[in-house]
Parts: sequence; C-alpha cells; structure tokens
Amino acid sequence: MKENYKYILEKYSGSKSRFVCPNCKKREYTRFINTETREYLSYGFGRCNRIIKCGYFKYPTQGSNLNYENNKVFVEPKIEYLNKEILKTFEFTNSDNSLGLFFEFLFSKIEIDTLFKLYMVRTEKNKYGFLTIFPLIDQDFNLRSLKKMKFNPYDGKRDKKFFQWYNPDKKDLRQCLFGLHLINHPEFKKSKIIIVESEKTTLLGMLYFKNKYLFLATGGLMNLTKEKLKPLENREVILIPDLSPIDAKNSAFDYWKTKSEKFSKEINCLISISNLLEENATEREKNLQLDLGDFIIENLKSNIN
Repeated sequence: MKENYKYILEKYSGSKSRFVCPNCKKREYTRFINTETREYLSYGFGRCNRIIKCGYFKYPTQGSNLNYENNKVFVEPKIEYLNKEILKTFEFTNSDNSLGLFFEFLFSKIEIDTLFKLYMVRTEKNKYGFLTIFPLIDQDFNLRSLKKMKFNPYDGKRDKKFFQWYNPDKKDLRQCLFGLHLINHPEFKKSKIIIVESEKTTLLGMLYFKNKYLFLATGGLMNLTKEKLKPLENREVILIPDLSPIDAKNSAFDYWKTKSEKFSKEINCLISISNLLEENATEREKNLQLDLGDFIIENLKSNIN
C-alpha cells in the first residue's frame, strides 16, 4: 500500500512553487507542505533542486517537533489528463522546428521527420519564435503534459532562459517519461531501454543508434522516480545520466546509481547504470556537464569534417 505522508515536497506548479534556497541563494528551492492544511512548514524544511552544485536537503524528522505520523487513510488521487486535441493546434510538419533544423546538419530530413512523428514532437510559433513541443504521453496513450522549449537552429543549444509547461487548471496532472508511449510499439517491444535526462538526447540517441535501443527521457536529474519507472516492469533498463563537475558536492552518476539499486529491489525490472561517460570523459567535459547527446554531436561533426 502506498504511504500518504503528512509532509511532502510541494509539486511543481510554475515559478510560484519555487523559492530561494537558504544555502546557495538560487531560486531552485522546493518547500515541504502539510498535506492536510496545505500550509508550508518552516522555511528551512525543503530541498534544493541543484543537487549537483548545492545539495541542500532538510527533511522533517520526528525530532523536528512536528506531527510526523503518516495519515491513516490513503485516497489515491485520480490522475488527470490533457485533451489530446491540443496537439492539433501545433504545427505537425515541423518544417520550422529549430531543433529539427539543427538535426538536419547531422541526419537526413526523412530520418528526422520519421522520428519526430514517432515521438509526436510538435512546433509552436509565438512571440518567442519557433518552440519545440515535447508531449509526455504514457503507455496507454494518455497525454500527461506538454513541455515547451526553445533551441538555437545553428548549434542545437537550448535557450535556458525559456521554458514552459502547458498545464491548464488541473491539480492532479502527473508527468511520465518522454517516449513512454513507445514501450509497446511493435518495433521496440523487446528492445533494451536507455533512459537519459534530456528529451533532445533521447532523439539524438534514436537517430545515432538507428533504433537499436528505445530511448526515454526523465526531463531532469531529479525526475527519476519509482512511479515513472513502474510501467517498465519486465524490461531491461540502462541509465545514462549527465556528467557532473569534478568538484560537485554530489554527482549525477552516484545519485542515479543509488536510485537504480533501490528501484531494482522494488520493481520487477532489471536496472543498471552505464559508466561509459564517467570513465571516458575528460575533466573539462565533466566540468561542462556534457551528456551523451553532446558526445554524439561531437562524433558526427568530426566525421563530417
């Protein structure tokens, strides 16, 4: 039975749910809330999402003079979904998709178009330019959420100043792995699954390895959870997190390694973590926090030149 804790970290609902970390002073702090009153606990109880560079985490334990007992009654909240009709409002051809345009320097247009259709990637034009839309669709083809990102069409870099979720007024939306809707696809039903952090790296992995594996993305280091991995029961899963700086307080590799060991015991799933990047990356590459996608791009560019 799933436990319903009285105190939990507040779910992300936009910038209003993120605060200034008491340690690193960055606005990447998630606070604990009381699930009964929906009130915040004291400011010091929370977690900094900059686990690599900060790592601040203070949990409300029994010694915190708080009512730490679990709620006795657990009511499983019903998951809400987005209307899939929203996908029809975005450009389907992706002819102006900035990420797709960058990929054309490395792959054929037909390969890119086929892959974008497979992952149901869309394009939106607005005042910010052409945005790449990553839909999060689960194994039952329910639309969980839409992630909007902006890329440079010449170097493929993400505009870190721009990021949006399409989340209308729904309280119980739950994210899933990007690409999860493909786990029962005839071509990938028996494929090894590789999980990375970035949606962009997921697409690069599929293009580079020619569909040898099924790539999925968590959308971030902290998003590797038991709930997201549960649909992958009876599958072989390989984790490849981003690199971490040499002087990082915590490494992405160690964080995911700990998670993989824990989840392997709780889910009927063979989970391992690849040390390919850790063993072969230079100190400079680690400090730049490169990921598998960066190495794929570098390899392809060197072959072109």
